Amino acid sequence: MFEFFPGNRSWSFACIRLLAESYYGGGEFNEIYRTVQRIKPGDTESWHAEWRDTADRVAGRGREQQAAGHPESARKAFFRAANYYRVAEFLLPFTDDRKVPTYRQSAASFHAAVDLSPGIERVEVPYEDASMPGYFFHAPGAGEKPPVLIFTGGADSTAEEVYFVGGPEAARRGLACLIVDGPGRGGMLRLRNSLAIPDFERPVSAMVDYLETRGDVDTGRIALMGMSMGGYYVTRAAAYEKRVKACVSHFGPYDCYRDIYEFYEPLREQFRWITGSSTDEEVRQRLSRFTLAGSIEKVECPLLILHGEDDIITDPRCARQTYEEAKCEKELRFLRSGEPGAVHCSYDNHAEIFPFMHDWVAARV
Repeated sequence: MFEFFPGNRSWSFACIRLLAESYYGGGEFNEIYRTVQRIKPGDTESWHAEWRDTADRVAGRGREQQAAGHPESARKAFFRAANYYRVAEFLLPFTDDRKVPTYRQSAASFHAAVDLSPGIERVEVPYEDASMPGYFFHAPGAGEKPPVLIFTGGADSTAEEVYFVGGPEAARRGLACLIVDGPGRGGMLRLRNSLAIPDFERPVSAMVDYLETRGDVDTGRIALMGMSMGGYYVTRAAAYEKRVKACVSHFGPYDCYRDIYEFYEPLREQFRWITGSSTDEEVRQRLSRFTLAGSIEKVECPLLILHGEDDIITDPRCARQTYEEAKCEKELRFLRSGEPGAVHCSYDNHAEIFPFMHDWVAARV
């Protein structure tokens, strides 16, 4: 993996992640490069200030283009600004007073882009005694009732970011797509204080129930896709929500405590936040329930497990355990060290890996 900040894999990976998301409109190489050049290595305040400055400038450009009657140019600028605000928030401690306001700016920029994007809806999915914010993406030309993909991100992603992680590939294959912040993620965590839960079939079932009320998708052909911790979430959900017809775990853990929390120290504060824990022992107790043990064998739909040997965030060894314990039709694609796509969530090869996964889904729904 190329290191934008030599010796700092965490910061460098965050930049590789953003660069990869540029493939789907979540950034632009030159804007990213110029911002990185201004950041003082190891200075978190510099990181926040420079990414925020870039986001402000690009969002301003979007407003100028919108006022000038150029909606397509404005839409693209707002999408990029949304992801730059997300990166500006990324390294702030969850106790920092700027974290939620910066997230709000990210979401607001994304909403401004959505308002200029035919075929994208902002939605609120009813969930128990509340609702979950997210987006529904139509599949133009796919017919009256296309199949639908529910796509979920990981422990530190937002619904807005997930769109830039291969989201447009669904529509290109005739799949509608639902991207929602469930408990412990994005707006649910930041604005509604909804903490992460191990039994993610609860929000997924609520999403399927919501899709059944729409009338414009084929609810007999629903698939799940999750990346990083989202891979755990969707695999766990597929074990119990039998209306799901296919599932993709992309660099997902088998055991979230063992495979991420213990494996990758920079995410430990994030896990304390999403679980509402104040000590390591509390995290250990709460995350001990975030495991596929006792559930993976209940998955009945086809399951694709994709992982890579160069993953520094989720222990690659967990992919084999998930594959071996699954009793359903299953496929493991394991990318060896140095092979394009072997970095966490294939941020080094989105041009090939996400089309592959979406082709796999389209062939099964």
